[in-house]
Amino acid sequence: MSRSAPSALISDKGNCVQLRLGGRFYSLTQESLRELLGVPDGPPGLGITIDGAQIHFDFVGDDRAVTISVANLRRRLAKLSAASV
Repeated sequence: MSRSAPSALISDKGNCVQLRLGGRFYSLTQESLRELLGVPDGPPGLGITIDGAQIHFDFVGDDRAVTISVANLRRRLAKLSAASV
């Protein structure tokens, strides 16, 4: 079974981030994404670049950037999902 390539969509003036990783969909607020990535709270403004198995998040409002592997991000999202159950 082939897996779909990772994708991302930013909506609601930068406040909602929707990710598709390994065929699963995740919807996060920018605040929860920042927390997940270990980035302090800041103003809206987000750019996302996907390069193969790497995802680069650029928080332009406060000039912060994080690059993370798709696998690592999926693990973090799984932990977040498990914690909210």
